[in-house]
Amino acid sequence: MSNFDDFEDDDTMMAKEALKEMLVSEIEIIRDTLSIVNMFFGENLKAGFKMLQELEPNKINDNNEQTS
Repeated sequence: MSNFDDFEDDDTMMAKEALKEMLVSEIEIIRDTLSIVNMFFGENLKAGFKMLQELEPNKINDNNEQTS
């Protein structure tokens, strides 16, 4: 009986290590993907949102002047 328990523990440890490697690999892929997306879109989106924020008050003021 003890030999069977030892065999089961070894398989469990191997499964845990394999699962850990798979999870770490997936996390690294996600991290790399987000870095690439941020490199191409991050600064452009920030600049675009900033431009829209600067234009929005002008749009509101233009609407108020037209209704007055």
